[in-house]
Amino acid sequence: MPSAVTNSTNGTHPGGKPEERRVINLGAIPKEWILDPALLHELQTPWETSKNNMLALDLPQKSGILTSRELEITGSYTVQSLLKELASGAITSVEVVTAFCKRAAIAHQVTNCLTEIFFDKALERARYVDSERNRGNILGPLHGLPISVKECFHVDSIPTTLGLRAFNGHVATTNSAVVKLLFDQGAVLFCKTNIPQTMMSSDSENYLFGRALNPNNTMLTAGGSSGGEGALVAFRGSPIGVGTDIAGSIRIPSFCCGTYGLRPTVNRVPYGGQQSVSTPGMATISACAGPLANSIDALEIFMKAVINARPAGYDTRAFDLPWRDVSFRAKTTLRIGVVAEDPVFPVHPPVKKALNDAIKMLQSQGHEIVWLASEDCHVAHATMVAWSLMGLDDRADKLVKAGGEDVIYSRVRITEEKDKIDWSYLSAIEEQPTLQRWAALNVKQMEIASDWEKQWQRHRLDAAICFPCQTTAVEHDESGMPPYTQFLNLLDYPACIIPFGKVDSSTADEPFEVKPGQSAPAYNYNNLEGAPCAIQVFTQKMRDEECLQAARVIDWCLHQSP
Repeated sequence: MPSAVTNSTNGTHPGGKPEERRVINLGAIPKEWILDPALLHELQTPWETSKNNMLALDLPQKSGILTSRELEITGSYTVQSLLKELASGAITSVEVVTAFCKRAAIAHQVTNCLTEIFFDKALERARYVDSERNRGNILGPLHGLPISVKECFHVDSIPTTLGLRAFNGHVATTNSAVVKLLFDQGAVLFCKTNIPQTMMSSDSENYLFGRALNPNNTMLTAGGSSGGEGALVAFRGSPIGVGTDIAGSIRIPSFCCGTYGLRPTVNRVPYGGQQSVSTPGMATISACAGPLANSIDALEIFMKAVINARPAGYDTRAFDLPWRDVSFRAKTTLRIGVVAEDPVFPVHPPVKKALNDAIKMLQSQGHEIVWLASEDCHVAHATMVAWSLMGLDDRADKLVKAGGEDVIYSRVRITEEKDKIDWSYLSAIEEQPTLQRWAALNVKQMEIASDWEKQWQRHRLDAAICFPCQTTAVEHDESGMPPYTQFLNLLDYPACIIPFGKVDSSTADEPFEVKPGQSAPAYNYNNLEGAPCAIQVFTQKMRDEECLQAARVIDWCLHQSP
């Protein structure tokens, strides 16, 4: 069993050997953007096992690396206002890209959130975008905006390794579908972000690049598998990040790091042309691509730009459906279902408190709450079906073995947690040959989806809310299974994370017990104090527009209402 990383700043990994890719990354940051070590002298080490709040240090300000204008661009502007200024020519893409490159460079030095740094190419692209603007050409709705992408996306001439030694040395010769689309809509890509080994863990650690740290508390996970994006966006080192989600990989980093995140319906955002650990053509549970950002507005700007660009022209699997304006359908009050805590997967006190506090605020604003029964929500059963479907494909483990890697400890922990629960729901299925097992699991999936469809109709729900996870961000390698995100992947429901509150002393002394047959990480309040909390909003399949509309209403109620 590999040991945990002891210090994310020294290039060590499980096994203790410094990796060349880490050195290359730091070398890609201009020397004048390297932090003065004196700014970090008060931090406790090693960072991975010490409680350091990198956001509270205000390094972008104190380092002197960003100008006052660059601090304003990265810290005060919204995505909407940036795009307006870029389109009008009041601000140049070079200014905006430079500002976010600097901030991303700082974020990487204290969270290890990046895998590929190509600031020089981004600035070259920004100069081109500005020259087109000077000629009166606006390249698209994302004209001049810097966007970061997860490591798995191909960007022409940039390595795509997935952090796996089996892919080390691979350099992309083309762009993934969504990358090409973003370029065509005027965006400027400037970096790629960190992930876990095989992208099948809630802790973003791999042997090539090491572990991404949570900027709110370096002893806690940044989430996975889009953990680098979560850390970068939380640090305001990127206005919009693009992640992927097959079991919660956009939403988990979002709530761990305190950002907004959207898991769209599969194939509304083009997903094709990525580096993958899956067997080609073996789509057991389909993954999707989607945005992480610091506001609902930014999520919607991304979705509208992508979907109105007719993504089917970039990926034959993508839907050729325009973004629907559902604002005219906005209701004064919403009828909101609440997913019950599943007895197999008990929830930490701060997470439970955040949802309950949100419900009280929603009720105070006149929204109607419908409590859904645990047995009707099928969280545990859906998680088992989804996990069994994903387990039919063993290519990821073969790639790990081919690269001579040990399995990272967070993946070992998932297996340990899986073994704690009762899988008798699928016992007859698991004994069948692979093809028959696949078919039988699909039948279970359809049964669960059918039950959920009946709930929507029976309760006349506009949207539903639930815990984003059993926990907030927890100590590295301790996350376990992701039931409250994964069941929505099985249903293919769009889901949005809304940050809401932090772990505080009100739950410090609340008991938390994991009984036999249950699975959950330990609750260690002293380590988790100050960690971001969140709620998850979801709607039915293909109702992405309604999901964001409901999330907007709920977000306003939680953060802006009197």
